Amino acid sequence: MFSMAFCMYLFTRGEGPLRTTQDLFTQAEYFGDEGNKLYKSVREFCYKVPNGVHKQELVSHLDKIPSLCQQLNVTIKSPTLGKSATFNKVDGAIQETKNLMNAVSKVVTTCLICSTKYNIAYGGSPRTPTWHLPSPVEVRSNGGSDSESVRSTSSERSGRRSSSRGHHGDRLNAFDRV
Repeated sequence: MFSMAFCMYLFTRGEGPLRTTQDLFTQAEYFGDEGNKLYKSVREFCYKVPNGVHKQELVSHLDKIPSLCQQLNVTIKSPTLGKSATFNKVDGAIQETKNLMNAVSKVVTTCLICSTKYNIAYGGSPRTPTWHLPSPVEVRSNGGSDSESVRSTSSERSGRRSSSRGHHGDRLNAFDRV
């Protein structure tokens, strides 16, 4: 989840693997899904923690995650038209991601405390997660809406790179992406 949030941060600086606002919104959607998966996994862990102050603290931090994931998804799913509205949506998505990441940080810290204090070994789900960044997505001109997109082919991407875009090569700053 940290690497996903870091890629979103890099987007705001005009760096990293995310190229368009649609890429950012897709990444934020995956981030919210991972937050919900974390919630379910840590909820199972909570059953192993004995009643007490640490369990109450863990449950209190954990109960914030579903609502933060929901807020992030609502922000992402809201329709926008125009540069200003899209910029505000990007800002909202980044802010909601930051809020969710802060909650996740508190949950993970509390889990570590509970795990070491009560000697609870928990491996989580049996599968090992693999992180993949979504393929670059281009927002096509469709009346200014950012909700419809088409995956670009490798030839389109290579053609895009050959055009000059300032001193950053093929990277755009956050305002040019909107």
